[in-house]
Amino acid sequence: MSDARASKGRDHLIGASLCVAYVLLLMGTAPDLAMSRDESFYVHAAKNYSSWVTQLFTDPLSAFERDSIDQAWSYNWEHPALMKLSFACSWLAQKHLRLFPSESLAFRFPGMLTAGLLLWLIYAWGASVMRRQGALFAALAFALMPRVFYHSHLASFDVPIAFFVTLTAYTYWRALADRRWVPLVGLAFGLALATKHNSWILPAIFLIHFIWVRRDETHADRIEHSSIAWLPSMLILGPLVAIGTWPWLWHDTWGRVLAYVTFHIRHVHYTYEYLGVSYFEPPLPLSVPFVMTLFTVSLTVLVLSLIGLYYRRGEFRPPRWTKEGDITDRKADVLWLGCMLAPLLAIALPTTPIFGGTKHWITAYPFLALFAGWGLLAVTEKAELGMWAGRRWPQWGFAAFCLLPSAMETAHSHPFGLSHYTPVVGGVPGAADLGMNRQFWGFTTGSLAKWFTEKLPEGGSVWTCDTTAGAWAMMQRDGSIPSNIQSAASMSSADFVLVHHEPHFNEVDYQAWVAYGTVQPAFVLRYEGVPIISVYENPARDD
Repeated sequence: MSDARASKGRDHLIGASLCVAYVLLLMGTAPDLAMSRDESFYVHAAKNYSSWVTQLFTDPLSAFERDSIDQAWSYNWEHPALMKLSFACSWLAQKHLRLFPSESLAFRFPGMLTAGLLLWLIYAWGASVMRRQGALFAALAFALMPRVFYHSHLASFDVPIAFFVTLTAYTYWRALADRRWVPLVGLAFGLALATKHNSWILPAIFLIHFIWVRRDETHADRIEHSSIAWLPSMLILGPLVAIGTWPWLWHDTWGRVLAYVTFHIRHVHYTYEYLGVSYFEPPLPLSVPFVMTLFTVSLTVLVLSLIGLYYRRGEFRPPRWTKEGDITDRKADVLWLGCMLAPLLAIALPTTPIFGGTKHWITAYPFLALFAGWGLLAVTEKAELGMWAGRRWPQWGFAAFCLLPSAMETAHSHPFGLSHYTPVVGGVPGAADLGMNRQFWGFTTGSLAKWFTEKLPEGGSVWTCDTTAGAWAMMQRDGSIPSNIQSAASMSSADFVLVHHEPHFNEVDYQAWVAYGTVQPAFVLRYEGVPIISVYENPARDD
């Protein structure tokens, strides 16, 4: 075995170890997180899909009929099917083999697996262009972003699309030097298309990068130029893969693709609180994705990313600025920069619908982490840390020191990941003072499971505000909420009322005061002293 091959083998062993360790960490911490609002919809869809998968094996001819497909796949048609199909298969495995300790974990496992695979990919790609120390730092820096850690637990699409976007970028980069990778670009892009609409901007990013590379090659008088064969692979194979994994598109393909695209172009606007203003419709301030990144990603990682960008600034020079005859390459840094900036800029556009929080530009963060890896290497090289005692350990010690803030913030954020803000903004209290979003999706109700169990030993009902009936039912099936504590249809019939502290639920606070004749909550769930949920008790319980 050659040294290069052995080195690649070691890199993949390290990447696989990162993957397994992260998935185990996510599985171990998942019971602390109740199912979120969107997850409950995807779980319902996955159960529908599972019925179709079962039919596919028992009665395949009828499974392909339009009525059978529409019955199973029409629910939640506005989102591609790949991850929901994987949730369905994982749940079927749970039903027959009992692989997981809880039902929610069965649905969440595929998303957790993509999170682990993404760490493997970040490390492997990083190790191919920089020293292992920087690549390992990049993978861990991504894993230890508090909001990434939260989303990595979920039966949702945000971390999976970050994985498939990064995978597509990697296969494209490899295809520039090796045409055997060209079909893999189309396959990876198809899987990205089948995951979420974030993938739509990838061909434009790659085309800009490709033009840059080709001009660089021309300037360097290269005889062989990179092939553009990756583009037809993406544009032909990609859609075929996406349609092939989404049975809802098999009948009336063009009409349903158009409906899907139109839905997201004209997406409903979510309420978003930013610096004390509640935005109900576009445009959001251009600063939102950049300020939210500053407020939610460890400052150490951000500073190292900026150092990394400066350290690699020579790679960003246009071809005409380089010296004649300079040796060119596939410009990984230029590609990373494009993949990092494009999601942030897309959200910043005034015409972009108000989708939600950091999860909508989470695809930028693997590349942000890779530049942080370059930044770490730059600091260690310039400071000559390896000269201390003539050994390498101080460099690794410095890397661990730089990761410590992220690790501490991530540990502290759990299980309030979407409520967490970094010390840059004064933590959670500082963010509350500035009028930032405290949460969304109603998942924080899980932190009250023990309190409700103690307060309602004989059973009862709770009006759950932003927590859906499906999410509440999942807590019951997982055993965190007793089955005799039901989700109430109205405040008047409930023993307790929840109010999730978000601006658009301020009216719910008032409704609870009117319904129960008091402004005094029975309990307030707090995170760093900031109210997250207020619980009101129905005075009729004492009658």
